[in-house]
Amino acid sequence: MVDHLTELREQAGLALCAKRYNDIILIYKTYLKTYTDIPPTDRQILYTAYNKLILDYNFKSYWKLTSIELNKTLDLNYLEMIENEIDYLCNDIVQLINNYFLASTLNKDLDIVITLRQRADFLFFNSSIARPATKQIMLQSALRSYTEGVERSRLTLPINEPERVLIQLRKCACDVQLSNGKCTSSTYLELIDVIKEMKSSILSSDDPLLIQIESYRLELEKILC
Repeated sequence: MVDHLTELREQAGLALCAKRYNDIILIYKTYLKTYTDIPPTDRQILYTAYNKLILDYNFKSYWKLTSIELNKTLDLNYLEMIENEIDYLCNDIVQLINNYFLASTLNKDLDIVITLRQRADFLFFNSSIARPATKQIMLQSALRSYTEGVERSRLTLPINEPERVLIQLRKCACDVQLSNGKCTSSTYLELIDVIKEMKSSILSSDDPLLIQIESYRLELEKILC
């Protein structure tokens, strides 16, 4: 498996340099069919490929809308094809995460929490370009993933682990989207408690965690504005 993993990294790296994102996805899918697992450190390139493709399709859709002349008919079939492709890509990566990465025996506690957040991130961030009915479904699914990650992080990760605050912050942002611009009091208080716990673990004023906590506070202000 080690030799095949090295080969996978080389092939995926070359495809990434050439910006052949579909090839990267195909390489990983083919590998997973045989070995059913990829180490956590090797998954980021796959996430990147999906993100790049989604952004590419979104740009094409935006370009089509903004460049069309007023006297021409908008090609709704083209835009629907773009939306379907984005939906497919989001569902595809979530299925890969569900079927392979979350069940990986190579995961440590932190890897599981990060993977849950990444699953939710794909749904949450891409819900902004989804159709209204799909948007609601994606946000609700993202919130469930964030909530599961929050619960697991509380049970398994040390209080000074930044991922605990990050996933709670993302849960708060998702909650705001689903609650007409308001974060529920329970979610907000959970986040404040996690930040306080992390602060209590810092012994030195020079600790890099202080900078991270400040960045989380600023992100929270953006969410609640």
